[in-house]
Amino acid sequence: MGNLKFPGQNNPHFTDRGLGDTIDRFTQATGIKWLVVTITGWFGLSCGCKYRRELFNKWFPYKQKKKMNKRITLEDILDPISPKVFFSEYWGKKHLIIRRNKFKNLFTWADFSHYMNQYPAMKGMQILDYRKENDGRWCLDKVRKGQLKLPMLSKRDVYHQWNNGKSIVLPFAEYQNKDMVDICHEFERYFRNGQSNIYCSPRANSKSFPAHSDQTENFLFHTEGKVKWTIYKEFAPAKPKEILEEAILEAGDFLYIPQYQYHKVDTVGPRILISVHFANKDKQCLSNFKIGKLGDTNRSKWYNWTPQNKSNGKKLPLFPRRQRSW
Repeated sequence: MGNLKFPGQNNPHFTDRGLGDTIDRFTQATGIKWLVVTITGWFGLSCGCKYRRELFNKWFPYKQKKKMNKRITLEDILDPISPKVFFSEYWGKKHLIIRRNKFKNLFTWADFSHYMNQYPAMKGMQILDYRKENDGRWCLDKVRKGQLKLPMLSKRDVYHQWNNGKSIVLPFAEYQNKDMVDICHEFERYFRNGQSNIYCSPRANSKSFPAHSDQTENFLFHTEGKVKWTIYKEFAPAKPKEILEEAILEAGDFLYIPQYQYHKVDTVGPRILISVHFANKDKQCLSNFKIGKLGDTNRSKWYNWTPQNKSNGKKLPLFPRRQRSW
């Protein structure tokens, strides 16, 4: 019955994340899961075990004794899957969904509002489905440089597009906060340099990209709302035909999509999704896997600009006091 075990269960240090894991273990031990999987398999149906397990884990999570390290590690990012299991069973082979309440505050609606109010003092912002020609995008940088013959939009114009249901993409957004920078630094120990793109939609049925594949390893953090994912069995250069899985992910959930695997996003409501993606290192393989040192890339460091006196709990005086001479 080893094939009935869920991801991470073979890890001797794995502990149940919530009620779903506990119920799954019980049904394995009693043979109930084997019976359900066998009978539904006869009719070509899915037993729904994975969905129910993850749903109960999310509704009834257990308190974890292990606290996140001060520095974000790959163990933190992939929890409860270990890096060893990830690279041996998922990397470059198949997608991975982890339902949990983690990293959901990486970029919130308040962060989005603050960022967009800086317009046009920003880089690379895109509006999807702005026009019918080509890929339909309005790109701030290309309009500025004259590479795209479209009008320069005012902040009010962009706000109008957003209220009319247009999705907005914020590329190169990893320096919005320290956690996002730390996540990139950690990933870049295992992969080449990458970037973070933030995808924001104001309502259900806001257009996103059609079924496509990417040339990079894609790690997706869901921070606001819900997203419907369609994952296809095929990898490029083949065409997407057979649907492997459809899933609705929520804030706190994590998704990994290997490079070249086809996928599609549908918005089921307002959402924010962070795509952190990286190319593989040259000649990287399991038999000769290279892990770099932390910070051993050309990515610039995150500095804490808080004055030292303030960080020590002391307020800087508005006017320094003059020492009395008596």
